[in-house]
Amino acid sequence: MTEDDDKHRRDLYDAHLKQTWQDIQASTDNYDKNLLTMSSAALGFSVAFLKDILPTGVTFKQAPWHSMLYISWLSFVACIVVVTFSFLLSVAALNKQLERLPRYYEEKDATVLKEKSTAEIVLRWFTWASATFFLAGIILTVAFCVRNVL
Repeated sequence: MTEDDDKHRRDLYDAHLKQTWQDIQASTDNYDKNLLTMSSAALGFSVAFLKDILPTGVTFKQAPWHSMLYISWLSFVACIVVVTFSFLLSVAALNKQLERLPRYYEEKDATVLKEKSTAEIVLRWFTWASATFFLAGIILTVAFCVRNVL
């Protein structure tokens, strides 16, 4: 390979890397926004249409598995709270990454690539927690509806 070939391959690699990071960021943004929207909508619909789910003459307290619906509401609220705080954690993680960039590029310190800030670690946990809370909310709401409709 010639030096021109090496440069061309490096340029293609850099372009691909840049596009991949942009795609990851867009996916993460969409994930958070969609999860926040769907959790809020599911919570709102389950509260608004509760009267349509319950059999005629049955109060909420008399409905079978009514505690399951309470837990689903708490799950949706927890999902909304976790996603909201994840926005702040994301900014904190990016700020920490910006602080590390000079060490890598100017001081040529490659160890910086292995460092993770507390915000990055908590953000990873929050991502999984939000998905777990959302799925729990959906499953519990559906179970309550099935039990009371059938």
